[in-house]
Formats: sequence, C-alpha cells, structure tokens
Amino acid sequence: MKTLTIIDTFGFFFRLYYAMSGLKNREGKPSGMISGFANFIASLKDEYQSDYLIFALDSKGKTLRHEILGDYKANRSEPPTQLKEQLPVCIDMIEKMGLYSLSREGYEADDIIASAVKFCKDKDIFVRIVTHDKDLYQLIEDGKVSIYSPQSKIDHDSASCFEKYGVYPAQVRDFLAIAGDSSDNIPGVKGIGAVGAKKLLAEYGSLEGIYENLALLRNERTKNMLAAAKDEAFLSKKLATLFDDAVSSFDLEHSKFPEQNPLINISEILKEYDLNRLLKSLQKEENAEFKLGFRANLLLDEASIEKLLSDVTPETIVAFDTETTGVDSRSAKIVGFSFCFNDEDAYYVPVAHNYLGAPKQIDLKFATWAVGQIYKGCVIGQNLKYDFEIVKNNLGLNPPANFKDTMILAWLSDPNSSVGMDALAKRL
Repeated sequence: MKTLTIIDTFGFFFRLYYAMSGLKNREGKPSGMISGFANFIASLKDEYQSDYLIFALDSKGKTLRHEILGDYKANRSEPPTQLKEQLPVCIDMIEKMGLYSLSREGYEADDIIASAVKFCKDKDIFVRIVTHDKDLYQLIEDGKVSIYSPQSKIDHDSASCFEKYGVYPAQVRDFLAIAGDSSDNIPGVKGIGAVGAKKLLAEYGSLEGIYENLALLRNERTKNMLAAAKDEAFLSKKLATLFDDAVSSFDLEHSKFPEQNPLINISEILKEYDLNRLLKSLQKEENAEFKLGFRANLLLDEASIEKLLSDVTPETIVAFDTETTGVDSRSAKIVGFSFCFNDEDAYYVPVAHNYLGAPKQIDLKFATWAVGQIYKGCVIGQNLKYDFEIVKNNLGLNPPANFKDTMILAWLSDPNSSVGMDALAKRL
C-alpha cells in the first residue's frame, strides 16, 4: 500500500509561528515560522516516509461555511504582523521547492484533505494527515487514514482519538455540535461543555440519538438546554462536517515525494534568514548545484596565494586572523593565517601545523610576503593588537598603516555591552 502525506498547511504554519515567535535573522526580520518550516522539510524523508505529498491550503475570502453561518470564525482576531510577514515567504517556499499545493475557492484546507481521503479510499493508498486540528479526527479510519501530530510525533488511530478526546472519529462532529468550538465560532449547545458532550455520546452514540431519546434524559437541566438549542446543535454539526467534494481528482504524478532534498531549490531564502545549519547540511548533498554564502578554502600552493594577493591595494578591504600555539603573543608561535575579501570565500594558509599526516605547508619566507601583501590593504579583524604582535614576533613585519578593529568599533558603538567575538556573533 502506498502512502499520501497531506499537510494542513496554515494550521501548521500558525503553530510554527507561536512556537518560535521571537526568532529573527541578523537584519531583524522575523524568521521563526520560516525556520520551523525549513526544518520540517529537512525532516521529511526520515520522519514522513511517503510516496506522495500535498500541502492543503485555505482559499482566500469567505467559504461555504459562511453561507451556513455568517459569523463563522468572526471571533478570530487579526493575526500578528510578524506572522503575516512570514506567511507569503513560506507559501513561496512551497512553490520554489516544487512541492504540490492545492486550494479551491470557497473551501478550507480541511475540505481539500477530506476530498483527498475520499479520492484515495478505493485506490489502495494510505492517507496520513499532518495537523493539530481536532476537526480532522473525524476522517480517521484504521488501516486507511491516520492523524499525525508533529508535536507529539504520534500517529493517531481510533483508539488514540478516543484516548485524546473521549469520543471515536465517527463522533467528532457530534462532539463539536454539542460542545461547540470557540476557535471557529461554532456555537454548540450553551451550558454543555466537553465533559457533558462525552457523557451524552457515550450513552446515545450520536447527536441524532440524543435528540431521539431526549425525553429519557434524567437531568432536567441538560434536557432543557438541549431542547432550547436544538437548531444551534444541528447547525453546529453542519459546520463541523467536512466537504469531500472540493476536489474530484488529484494529480498524484505531480505530488510524488521528492527524491532530491527540496531545500536545494530555496538556498537563497535559507541564506537570507540565516539558516546556516541547514545550509551546511545541504553542502554535503551530492547533487547540490549552488554556492553557499560561505566557503572555506585551504591554500597549500604558493601560486594560488600569489594570484589572490598580488593585486591588493590600499582600497582593498581584507579580513585577517592568525592561528597560533597560545594566547600569550610574546611566546606564541604562528601556525597559520586566514583572510577573506567578501562573505562568500575565505582562505586559510597553514605554515607550521605539526600532526600525523599533515600536508606540505607554506614556508615562513613566502608567508611573510603574503601577509605583507595583506597589510597593503585595509585590514579588518577582531583584537588585531594580538595578531599584529604575533606577526611582528614571528615574521618581522610592522603593523599595517590602515586597519579597523571590530572589538574597538563594537566598544565605541556600545560601551556597556560585551565586545568579545562570541557576544558580537550573537548580536550580529
């Protein structure tokens, strides 16, 4: 049996946002929802083994349920601005990754999912629904449909549905019809909450069964509340019922589970939102045909170093750092140095590493020329006093005429904050 994984997309995004609402990139843009979604995509292959993948989307504007109840979902407050800023980025990510998404005018994502369940019913396809929404538990059918919770990582069947809500999947609509659902503005029966709804359904099976036996109810208060709210109860059940005719046919060919990591197609978005761990993992992909925002290059031949440094001028901005044997600049020995001209490529030149299997390294005479070339530019570094003393003591070169120390600049910018490299990295 093949498997279709279908995502309740907007509900999933909302959960991601509230889980990491404070996360921002270095420019201050909110990034929690984007980061969570990208990490979800990264876990697809291991956590969601599947043959097909569909992202179900809500349509814009009013739906068929607004025709049933004009105030449907009217009590919902406006989503936070930072959530609305990230939502189009996440939708764009789905498209750029080449993943299959689907919406239909007048229908909600829940209806798209119900239609997918109906479509797969006689096709020997198991449907896994990824959602936090209890409405969708009505679709559970053991051996055919499950609800997967990304938070608890549990695949819910009929038994766990009962354990979680106290009713079976076939009773979820009846449960909502009585208890109501404040998040969707479904009224239910006023005065009877979740506990009362479960007791009634345990005894009478369904909403229809309850009203057929209304005269037999011993609790007069409950009987009166049910009698007074009969219209609201059946209206609520209608609102809670999913439409399974939103889509008559699904293009499973276009929804095939991706063979290549989809994140490869959105590397620019990952860079923009500083998702560096994911970028590093992508760098290891065999078919990753893109350049990451940072690449470290080891230089072991003089010709390559000469080509990079021969054209340095006083206008050249070059970052510089030394690698040494200790923290005391008076006694430490230089073992290598690094430099870069931009945020894409950095270079390391080893000169005195001593370990088993160490390659042939650059000799100190040529290293002195190379650092001298770097000193012709505008040198940028952190705590450069240390590096300049190391170079002076090991290579005999005086400090450059033009340099900028990020530690000093950080102190001038904010004297009350830490100016160490780790603290600056976290702030910037």
